[in-house]
Amino acid sequence: MIISDDKNYQFIDKNNTLNKALFFLNKNKNKCLIVLDNKMKLIGTLTDGDVRRAILNGAEFDDRIFKFVNKKPYYLKYKKKKNFQISRIAKRDYKIIPVIDNSRVLRDVITPEDNKIFKKYFNKKGIQLKNISTVIMAGGLGKRLLPHTSVIPKPLLPIRGKSMIENVISTFKSYNLNKFYITINYKSELLKSYFSNFDKKYNIKLVQEKFSMGTAGSLRLIKDKLKTSFFVINCDSLIFCDFISLYQYHEDNKFALTVVVSKKKNQIPYGVCKTNKKGQLLNIDEKPKVDFLANTGFYVIHPKVLNLISKSKPLDMNELIEKLFKKKLKVGVFPINENEWQDLSNWPSSE
Repeated sequence: MIISDDKNYQFIDKNNTLNKALFFLNKNKNKCLIVLDNKMKLIGTLTDGDVRRAILNGAEFDDRIFKFVNKKPYYLKYKKKKNFQISRIAKRDYKIIPVIDNSRVLRDVITPEDNKIFKKYFNKKGIQLKNISTVIMAGGLGKRLLPHTSVIPKPLLPIRGKSMIENVISTFKSYNLNKFYITINYKSELLKSYFSNFDKKYNIKLVQEKFSMGTAGSLRLIKDKLKTSFFVINCDSLIFCDFISLYQYHEDNKFALTVVVSKKKNQIPYGVCKTNKKGQLLNIDEKPKVDFLANTGFYVIHPKVLNLISKSKPLDMNELIEKLFKKKLKVGVFPINENEWQDLSNWPSSE
């Protein structure tokens, strides 16, 4: 069997967790894993989308991957001459193809990167993020961080030796994303002064709000600048998920807007009583744990959405999403692990 060291993130054991699978998928250009048993026999395949759908349907990140695997993947039978008859899959959209023998043992893998023949017939081009814009919403009052923000605007509060907004910008660096629109309002003169001396390798445009426009309203001010789907993030959100997977998920599903959510657990510190309509106690659930999907303040938005935003009225993101529902436009949800999100407004500014 030919499996080189640089392909380690293509394969995963069927007993691993969804969380481990996401870690592998984040390292995997094709966003698809070959799932094997301990004898290297093919069990199936698992894509990034498979994992996200499992989480949205109630799975936990610690759940084993076996029950979420596509157990009927497309595969090819191994032949000594490697005559794989590649042309048969010319019109199909496969990101990775396992090659197995008669005992279903993996013998080889065909991918668009390492097989010239397959590359010829590979239809879908990978997402490139280089020219994608990012909007950082930095015009808020920062009420959660009072009294600090009565002196310094929230984006400039120090976190781990850097300003809050520089921490956010840094998360985009590894994806070669350097085109930013930053909306400003509260203490905007301080922000203008700060960015006048900022690293010139970033293409940063400041967008001045004339009034407090809410968490979505200022997007209308740059409507003519955004021609493709773009990222929007709050200045106090640090996200460490795979941005390529996120953008691909948004584009593949043709969402008007995609919300990045984090799966959270919250334990209620009381016994919760359940009663019937007559007031009779049915049972007490002692300190139950509640699972929920928390909005991280990170989005991918298609430019057509901006037509729904008024220039003259404030609008929050939840109100914008309600407008999309009324227009029957698709809104997606992209779940991430809670350790892939940090809400900087909950961090002491001295850290």
